[in-house]
Order: sequence, then C-alpha cells, then structure tokens
Amino acid sequence: METQKCVLYDRDCIGCLECEMCDLDPNKVCDNCGKCLDIHDFATIKIDKIISDVNDEKER
Repeated sequence: METQKCVLYDRDCIGCLECEMCDLDPNKVCDNCGKCLDIHDFATIKIDKIISDVNDEKER
C-alpha cells in the first residue's frame, strides 16, 4: 500500500486532518469558501451547446 505525503509538513500522512481545517477558524472544516484567499467574485461560463456524440455533430 502506497502512503500519501503530508501537504503541510515534510512527512508521510498520519491522518491528522489538519490540512482539512479552516485557516480562519481552526474549529471548522474547510468548505472552500475562499475567504482566506480574499475571493470576492466568481467566474462564470456560458454553454452554447452540448455535443453528446462526435458523429452527430459532423452530420449537421
């Protein structure tokens, strides 16, 4: 079984879940809100169409 490396420290992962905790509130699990990164806006994309089969698109 391959061990994972810790993303915070120079060691193998010991399952402490410290990497999952919020940087602003250590009693909260990170929910990717972005407040620690000072993110205020969101990126959006517009989908023109969805091609489910490449062959269908060639026939049109």
